Amino acid sequence: MNNKIMKIALGGVLSAVILLATIAFPIPLPNHMGFINFGDGVIFGVSSILGPFAAIVAALGSALSDYLLGYAIYIPATALIKGCMGLLAGLVLRRSPKLPWYLMIVLFAGCELIMVGGYFLYESLLYGVSAAIITVPGNLMQGLAGIILGLAIVPLVRKVKSLINL
Repeated sequence: MNNKIMKIALGGVLSAVILLATIAFPIPLPNHMGFINFGDGVIFGVSSILGPFAAIVAALGSALSDYLLGYAIYIPATALIKGCMGLLAGLVLRRSPKLPWYLMIVLFAGCELIMVGGYFLYESLLYGVSAAIITVPGNLMQGLAGIILGLAIVPLVRKVKSLINL
């Protein structure tokens, strides 16, 4: 099978995995400030498989999850933010496939700061700075969950990837 077709098909499947990881067990935050989910950790795993192509996959899976969970107003921000996270993680993990765990923490923390800052800026435009700042602690908790899950998933994905020659 053509390598490009295989990559696109795999991207579609992994976009669905990100979607499911995001919507399967959302942990709602108080006062409609979003939710904690497993999507960010899966984005990091997908990034270790697809490299920079993970940007598109992460943007699609995450934005669709916002739609399905009733957060349609966040679709543009989510697509951009999660796409940037997938791009950064994908570029670094493609360039450094044996990145040690302590540098993965730095990488994933950088990605999660993109998420926290991106949603803060978007919510500042929508609701004002004073309302947006209230969501920062919840987004930081989401980021911590993503880092922890990413540290667990990426080594497993690397092993599977080497076994099936992706």
